[in-house]
Amino acid sequence: MIEFTESRVSAHHNYLVNDRLTPGFVVGNPNSDNGFFFLADFLLHGQDTPLISTRLVTKKGDTLLELYLNDMADNPMGCTVQSLPRGFRILNSSSEPLLEVLTQDFPMGHLTRIKAKLFDERGVLRISPLGESIQVHGEARLILDAPFVFNS
Repeated sequence: MIEFTESRVSAHHNYLVNDRLTPGFVVGNPNSDNGFFFLADFLLHGQDTPLISTRLVTKKGDTLLELYLNDMADNPMGCTVQSLPRGFRILNSSSEPLLEVLTQDFPMGHLTRIKAKLFDERGVLRISPLGESIQVHGEARLILDAPFVFNS
């Protein structure tokens, strides 16, 4: 018996998640007031810079930083953002990498690869490296077909 998995691929920009292409994904709840979340947002035609929003936390649940559509919103632990050609890297206060986001351009579109090992506020592994991809652990919405709408 052949097993099929649903896949919706964008014609112009995708992220590599669980060794599959996806136009956007979310882990956790970006509309919550606290706790871990990670959003790699769906891009509209003409956009080529990935939009990342996240609340990174320690294994004890303390907020490391909040990023909203690539802009630092809160940084209580003194993390550093390094600009890279076609991406960025976030380092903790000890200069250890927490997150790297790099986009590769192709003639017909763009592919963003994410490198991270991220835990939620209970210390549960939610995102880990998987070759050139990341693996998402636990409940997540692995396909976004429109930009995420934040509560006001």
